[in-house]
Amino acid sequence: MTLVLGIALAGTLLLMVFWRRHLGSLMQIASLLGSVLLLIWLQDNGYLGGKNGRPPPQDSAMPRDRPR
Repeated sequence: MTLVLGIALAGTLLLMVFWRRHLGSLMQIASLLGSVLLLIWLQDNGYLGGKNGRPPPQDSAMPRDRPR
């Protein structure tokens, strides 16, 4: 699925270079494909919750309150 979306995004970007008459429509298609690819990447890395109920990863780079 990601391979097909990546190829479609690359094809859309190439069409944007050569077919400037429909640049607005091609930009909408490219942003839609890019956002879907980003959502798939975020879910694969565990940053988005899924149906499996996997909790988000604990980030140790976040500042924590000091005990008082």
